[in-house]
Amino acid sequence: MQRPLIILGTGGNALDLLDLVESRSGLGPAPWRVAGFLDDARPEGALVAGLPVLGRLAEARRLAEDPEAGFVNAIGSEASHRERLRIVAGTGLDPTRFATLVHAAAAVSSRAVLGPGTCIHAGASVAGNVVIGAHVAVGPGAIVGHDTVIEDGAVLAPGCLVSGFVRLGRSCYVGAGSALRQRVVVGERALVGLGAVVLRDVPPGATVVGNPTRTLRTGA
Repeated sequence: MQRPLIILGTGGNALDLLDLVESRSGLGPAPWRVAGFLDDARPEGALVAGLPVLGRLAEARRLAEDPEAGFVNAIGSEASHRERLRIVAGTGLDPTRFATLVHAAAAVSSRAVLGPGTCIHAGASVAGNVVIGAHVAVGPGAIVGHDTVIEDGAVLAPGCLVSGFVRLGRSCYVGAGSALRQRVVVGERALVGLGAVVLRDVPPGATVVGNPTRTLRTGA
């Protein structure tokens, strides 16, 4: 029996999550079916990819009265990544209500640990001894090297390369096509720009760009 899954947000990440859920359909009974979305910017009843907006984010607790319902957060671009954990906390939901999703075309080591609400998209690779916290998004084609630690709320955009023994702080954002050297630390709420090559630690809250990276903005 499939359980209803409710997606927070209706942007491009939400469409990726629809593909992720549907990817399980050829592998036996899928544990989830997407029931709809919660979004503060669209009216209740509006359709997104043929599925309804069920209300605003504040409706999450009401919908959670169904004990079978699960949730997942799709909000978190380079502009909003610092707010991901605040958005999740604002729902008032118990952490156990958030689904951990892995695309059928992703490769995740049996020796990796994934937290609640984390999503691994198509073509991503997560190596052994990786520890990923809650509500982390690992985008299509992203590579996470062995013994890396990714803290809650981080976003890895498509095609980024995170080498081994890296540490990514809470709510940081690693841009598409970027590459991180072994053992670097990206601080909490920091942003690594598109295609950046990171050879040294990134301070909390900073924005870095380029090859090798330079600091565009210091932490705030």
